[in-house]
Amino acid sequence: MIALLKTLMLSLLLLSFPGVARIAEAADYTPGKFHNYTHASGAVAKDDYQYSVYVPKDYNPEKSYPLVVYLHGGGKGRHHPDQGKRNMVAGRLFDNKRVTDAGYSRNVPGYSGYILLSPVKPIAKWNATVFKRLLKHVKSKVSVDENRVYVTGFSMGGQGTWIVACGNDGSYKIAAMMPLGAWGCRQVKRGTTPQTCKTLKTAVWNLHCPQDPVSKISEQLPLFQSHLDCGGYGRFTMIPGRGHISRPSNNDYAFFSMRMAWMLSQTYGTPFNYVLKVNDGKIEKVSSGKRPFTGDTSGYGFYEPGTVVTITAPESKGDKPFVKWASDRGEFSEATSRSTSFTTPEGDVTISAIYGKQLFKLSVVGGKANPAAPKPGQIVTVTASTDKFFYWRTDSKLIDIALPSSRSFKFAMPSGDFTITAQGK
Repeated sequence: MIALLKTLMLSLLLLSFPGVARIAEAADYTPGKFHNYTHASGAVAKDDYQYSVYVPKDYNPEKSYPLVVYLHGGGKGRHHPDQGKRNMVAGRLFDNKRVTDAGYSRNVPGYSGYILLSPVKPIAKWNATVFKRLLKHVKSKVSVDENRVYVTGFSMGGQGTWIVACGNDGSYKIAAMMPLGAWGCRQVKRGTTPQTCKTLKTAVWNLHCPQDPVSKISEQLPLFQSHLDCGGYGRFTMIPGRGHISRPSNNDYAFFSMRMAWMLSQTYGTPFNYVLKVNDGKIEKVSSGKRPFTGDTSGYGFYEPGTVVTITAPESKGDKPFVKWASDRGEFSEATSRSTSFTTPEGDVTISAIYGKQLFKLSVVGGKANPAAPKPGQIVTVTASTDKFFYWRTDSKLIDIALPSSRSFKFAMPSGDFTITAQGK
């Protein structure tokens, strides 16, 4: 009897410490494997979402981890958590291993893996109130960094990213979201002022096929524009193709890695980490700045404004010697030096290493460039001239069009020929 009482007292004592209680509760989360929570098992209430969760193999309950939430699309609906991983990026998020194409980067010291959460439900809209309960349930089981919660999803799940972000009652924080081919977003009631817009602290990367007959872009662009007009930060990628399940490209591995890394670089309540892309050079190191996130290729990274990075470029490109660095924003400590420092600006930016003195051709279809024949390194502004302007497109990797629906944008002319086309409606 005395032994039994001692055991009960020890159990109560352990549960009185939050960290120990969390370890006990998280015992059913097997690191390196998926764990399902179902209605049938009684693990979640009937009116809550069933879900699967993946915890990194080196999970440590004493640390807090980023949480990536994938909201599935419509189709036949989902009735078991195993079906939550049946999505257009399933294979990319499924492995969730170190140094893979799922957003990890070898250039982020001490970087931790993320927890992957895949809820399921029958056909119906995703609901912000139920999402709130889902996050609460997950946080009671596993250690989540509440400032690093990320949401993405396709079709109905893309719509769901907007629903849970706009329907937030303030009980949770979404650092970044990535709606893919979002459906029916005209049904999301938005605020019309910065005071009522609930996505101002959430970075948004929207991907949508302009010729999607199911999820119409006419319902998505105004929603995204409202986010920008309220003062939010975002990017928009026009997915090529004509169908609802169109992909960003035939080989989306590198681009997917960049998008995932961009999400994972964001922290709620801090300045946004903006995109820095480097043409014909690389990012060597970060000299100063908080929460820097350099990509695996060192050709891009995500940094808060005022971050100082060291960049380097080869001595020559072909038979053309290095001349200088160029950008439309930000500041080089010594632009004519191959190895120099760059202070990042507010907003996405591309910097280019300029080689030789030869001129390169910029062709603008459906618009005008000023100057019309820019020299490499010169700042050029491109403006659409067609009344039926829809968005800008280019196959060149030399420039980054973060907001393709804007009639006018500017960049530093790189060392290369390329064409920009104003796509009509």
